[in-house]
Amino acid sequence: MKMRNGQRKKQQGGTQTLDTMRRGEHCRILGIDDDRARGQAIRFGMGEGALLSCITKVPAGPLVMRSGRQEIAIGRQLAQRIRIEHLDPQGSC
Repeated sequence: MKMRNGQRKKQQGGTQTLDTMRRGEHCRILGIDDDRARGQAIRFGMGEGALLSCITKVPAGPLVMRSGRQEIAIGRQLAQRIRIEHLDPQGSC
């Protein structure tokens, strides 16, 4: 979420979640806090350490993310359980 001063709202522990991504931004997955979601993400090549790019963010809908050559739509509730670190454009996948 975007705060008034331009900084994003951080989750507890200072980490951010995938739902805070905006179009064109890049991130690395730090962890997935749900065993079932973790298994699904790994099957799509999006486990811990994976680099992702945000293709688009549908208003009140899913985020479309790119991991390597694959694109996947991720629902907001799932995205809230995926901890990330934002990367600068040079850290993209």
